[in-house]
Amino acid sequence: MTHERPIWDRGEPIDAAMLAFTVGDDWRMDQRFVEHDLRGSLAHAAGLRRAGILTSEDHLALERGLLELLAEHRRGQWNVEAGDEDVHSAVERRLIAKIGDAGKRLHTARSRNEQIAVDVALWLRDALAQSKAAVDATRAACEGLAERHGALPLPGYTHLRRAMPSSVGDWALAHARAFELDASELVHAAARNQDCPLGSGAGYGVPLALEREFVARELGFARPAAPVTHVQHARGRAELAYLTALEQVGLDLEKLATDLWLFSAGEFGFVKLPVAFTTGSSLMPHKRNPDALELLRAHARQLVADRAALLEVLRGLPSGYHRDFQLIKPPLLRAHDRAAAALALLPSLLGALEFDAEALRAACDDPKLRSTERALDKVRAGVPFRDAYREESSASG
Repeated sequence: MTHERPIWDRGEPIDAAMLAFTVGDDWRMDQRFVEHDLRGSLAHAAGLRRAGILTSEDHLALERGLLELLAEHRRGQWNVEAGDEDVHSAVERRLIAKIGDAGKRLHTARSRNEQIAVDVALWLRDALAQSKAAVDATRAACEGLAERHGALPLPGYTHLRRAMPSSVGDWALAHARAFELDASELVHAAARNQDCPLGSGAGYGVPLALEREFVARELGFARPAAPVTHVQHARGRAELAYLTALEQVGLDLEKLATDLWLFSAGEFGFVKLPVAFTTGSSLMPHKRNPDALELLRAHARQLVADRAALLEVLRGLPSGYHRDFQLIKPPLLRAHDRAAAALALLPSLLGALEFDAEALRAACDDPKLRSTERALDKVRAGVPFRDAYREESSASG
């Protein structure tokens, strides 16, 4: 693999194996941040112009070049390549090739440390909104299930043994409420992502009067990060808050998938999975397997592992910037993609479920399910609860 000369190159020898190791496949993940990097660069250039650091001519050239790169990227004409060290290097290299010396002025008063912080923050804002919308859609699908089938009886379970009478509606609305609370966790996580890192430099500011308030507003942040030393101190924390919220989503995805996995088994027979959401056996012609539910459950569990992987990158680091932060990206992107794929599946699946009313009624006809009700009837007739409890216990065997 041949790499472009890095933007920090001073003409000294660079070990090729070292460069390949430090870049790794970071360039591939940085393909997700191109638009965010260009948006950050446009705001930074505008801020430099307002601060009198850039001439109007250079600012117009930078703006034109960055907008052209954005349009070309959206058309699929370029992306971060294997030879690029990161998205920032890829953008700067192409910008200089496009507009000449004015492109060399873009990095004035800026560090890649703050660039990636703002790129991830902008991506995270979009990711949080996408995940919340997907969780809201899953909640709505659960509510729709309750509206369509809520009157059907369903045994309530404790210890996976039949306990008391319940209904499909109560079961579905419990899942809906769980996803409603998950959505609120995503809103709380978004509150950790309101500070704009630009202007913090490598973590200690820059000795120029920058228009940080203006740049923060341009990018939709509530305020510039302060103090500037907190930017690198806080690296990964907003991402961790996001994955913590996704971990909560995963717990509820796993529970819903496991319920449907059990209720659709022949031994329960309460619900029939749509054929389109099952797979077949390569050997047994009669089988329709709940592979989607099983993989959904497994991916939900992996969200816990993704969060743990991100946390371990952050653990035990002293203040300031460290290249360890590069490894925040893999679990962050992996967890987002896992959750997005799982949540995209559920509304259609829930909308196509078929409940077996006869099997549900037969299960709820079990007289043991009414033992608590009978005991309380005796209480209303004046029997002490402990005596009524024991009488029903003896009668139930």
